[in-house]
Amino acid sequence: MLHLLALVAMLFAIADHWTTYLCLRAPVAGWDVLEANPWAAWLFEHFGLVGGLLLDTGVTFLALVVVVQTPLFGSLSKTAVLGLLIATAGYAVQNNIEAVLRMGLSLTGAR
Repeated sequence: MLHLLALVAMLFAIADHWTTYLCLRAPVAGWDVLEANPWAAWLFEHFGLVGGLLLDTGVTFLALVVVVQTPLFGSLSKTAVLGLLIATAGYAVQNNIEAVLRMGLSLTGAR
């Protein structure tokens, strides 16, 4: 069960990163789009949008491995952490999709 939750969390993180990319990859006339997550904004400032997203994806993957594999916490605690990660990434994806659609962008990345 923990592995399935970790997979779902990773898929939500990837969806968040993709929709973030769509929102921030190029200016959209009439819109001032900013990254709300200070950690991600710092990554984008220092490594560029694509580099920051790739680094964030790697860190997310490693964090999920640690959560699933660590013997320090029980299954209930791990499930709670994974659920929180899924919920927060799900919120970000929802917000990003709404922004993409309002700006008239494509969710496939087509211009």
